[in-house]
Amino acid sequence: MEIQQKEKDKKSKTYLMILIGALLALNVGIGINLWLGNKEKKALTTKVEGLTNDKNVLQNEVKGLETELESLRTENQGLNEQLNEKDLAIEQKIKQIKLLLNKGKLSEAEYKKAKAEIANLRSQIDDYALRVAELTKQNEVLTEQNSSLNENLTIEQARSAEKDRTIEAKDKKISQAKMLHASNIRATGVRERKLFGKKEVETDKASKVEEVKVQFSIDKNVIADEGDKDIFIKLIAPDGSPILTKLQVTKVDGTDVSYTEKKTIEYKNDRVDEVVYCKKQGSFTKGEYIVELFSEGYRIGTAKFTLK
Repeated sequence: MEIQQKEKDKKSKTYLMILIGALLALNVGIGINLWLGNKEKKALTTKVEGLTNDKNVLQNEVKGLETELESLRTENQGLNEQLNEKDLAIEQKIKQIKLLLNKGKLSEAEYKKAKAEIANLRSQIDDYALRVAELTKQNEVLTEQNSSLNENLTIEQARSAEKDRTIEAKDKKISQAKMLHASNIRATGVRERKLFGKKEVETDKASKVEEVKVQFSIDKNVIADEGDKDIFIKLIAPDGSPILTKLQVTKVDGTDVSYTEKKTIEYKNDRVDEVVYCKKQGSFTKGEYIVELFSEGYRIGTAKFTLK
């Protein structure tokens, strides 16, 4: 009986040891599983944090590329319409990348895609910058060429203007050399004597003057043009007003000048003596009168006379 009890106790101890061993093994397994789980969780957390940090880096890189693009836009103003197309394409690419980065947490595949898109964007902006630099250089060359052309044009215009002035001066000298000249100018008051037939009588009494007789000579000028010449006579009263029978003007030095009478003569480069009679509406007044002669746009002579 006692032996049986001992056998029974022995078996119980054996079962207990087996149970303890199994529990120990189970605890060890659970501990290992917990340790592995925590390690995997930490690794995953580290990976997520890494992706988040990398996302921030990508976002900052995109901002930097946007700033660079804005600077290139400023340089590209007015350079080339083709660059404007590149500008729009790059801007669209930036929008796509920003949309991807703004989704929230990125998967590893999304991160790789974003990084590849940014690398492509960098390549596009580098190409854009290179083209802007080329066009800027071309514009500088063209500006320099235009400046040189403008300088040459200015010099040529100055030379042309100087030639024109020289020609104009020569033409003026020739014109002045051809100009007629009146000499021996004499103006007197005249009236007709009624007794013993009509006869012209000179008088300096204003109340008796009926006409002013202007005598003059057109001097010899061998280089003047031959042909009919209009001689304009202008009488100026003592008060400075022109004596006119009607409104009639001629050009003198480019200005309209009124005149009293006109006579057309035939000129053959030799001296010719002429007489012109000038009438007045109403009576003549006392004082000093001026006689001016014009022809072909120039004043060719002047004289004075007095009526008492």
